[in-house]
Amino acid sequence: PEPSAGTPVAALTPSHPPGEEPEEEEDEDFQFLLCEGCGQDSPHPRLLRCLHTLCPGCLGSAKPAGQCPLCHAPVPAAIDNLLVSNLQSRLKVWRQIRSSGGASCSRCRVERALVWCSDCEEFFCARCLEEHQWWHKKKEHRVRNVEEMRAGSARAFLEDTRSSCSLFCTSSSHPEESRVIYCPRCERALCCPCALLDTRHAPFCDLRAESRRRQDELRSLRRDLRRLRDTFEAALLRLRSESSWQEEQRERLRCCVQASSERLQQLVRSEAEELRALLEARPESGRSELAEELRSVEGTLQRLEAAETVVDRLSRYGGEQELMDMQPFVKGALLELQRLRPPEPAEVREPQDFAECRARLRALVERVTGRPGEERGREVPRELGARPVQGPCCERAG
Repeated sequence: PEPSAGTPVAALTPSHPPGEEPEEEEDEDFQFLLCEGCGQDSPHPRLLRCLHTLCPGCLGSAKPAGQCPLCHAPVPAAIDNLLVSNLQSRLKVWRQIRSSGGASCSRCRVERALVWCSDCEEFFCARCLEEHQWWHKKKEHRVRNVEEMRAGSARAFLEDTRSSCSLFCTSSSHPEESRVIYCPRCERALCCPCALLDTRHAPFCDLRAESRRRQDELRSLRRDLRRLRDTFEAALLRLRSESSWQEEQRERLRCCVQASSERLQQLVRSEAEELRALLEARPESGRSELAEELRSVEGTLQRLEAAETVVDRLSRYGGEQELMDMQPFVKGALLELQRLRPPEPAEVREPQDFAECRARLRALVERVTGRPGEERGREVPRELGARPVQGPCCERAG
């Protein structure tokens, strides 16, 4: 039970031997009291419209300006987060209670505190408590044993002290009056003298009733927000699933593109090797015939050049003896050359293996690009004229 102002001082004396400290207990996790941006403790936390709490430093350095750095929601205005500020102050008192040396008296600041007055929000030793009791003998101030509070938890201390603060009137004529009346028109709390003297405030209601109404209103909104949160969580799961599916499909398509590209490259290389092999495997008979024609024409030209050379030298340097001995033989050779005729020009006829290679190449281009392949190189240059006919290169005139 909580001791009142009339509780004997001896009853509040600590029961443990001097110098023996109670076992340290781990405090509750109150990380929500820190700035949600930098994670530091701030003496002036600000509550944004998006209900995030930031210190003035994080709020001032937010980029772009006018947006919450956490959720990027517009920040038209911000208010002081009184809940966090008050919890920080009360948690500081709790740390004094749990400190190794214990809390000291708020009045004399010498003796160790025995009690905590939740109305005055001060620690008192035995001597200062007697003065406090005499001074507030007509008021019901709640005092609690420090050691009992020390044995509890931080959460229990904060819950016990949340309603200890009284709302005093801001009027200079009666500053000690507590505000217990609520004016719905002005939306603020009033003390009894202010409510009676100012007729503009009407109708009135009990401040505690208004406080309970606001609590109920917040609870109702919280239930609605929980349902809304469930829908948003479902939407988030759906979007994440869709994003994961798209990434999976993108990876599959990437693998398909890579595999198809490799297959196409392999196909093109394979077709190219086959076409080269087809060109190299042209029948030897066709090659030998053309080579024989080339050798025949080249040999004839060499014989004509040699004939011109022999006749010229015989005419220039030969005497009568050489002329009489060699002329019949040279004449016979010249007459034989005179009967030779060059091959007649014939129509260009492409070898069959060339046509097959060209057709397969055109089909490969169409299959890869999806467009008809262009035929190039089919025309015979004008300066080449017609290819010689197949068969014997040189024919003797009858």
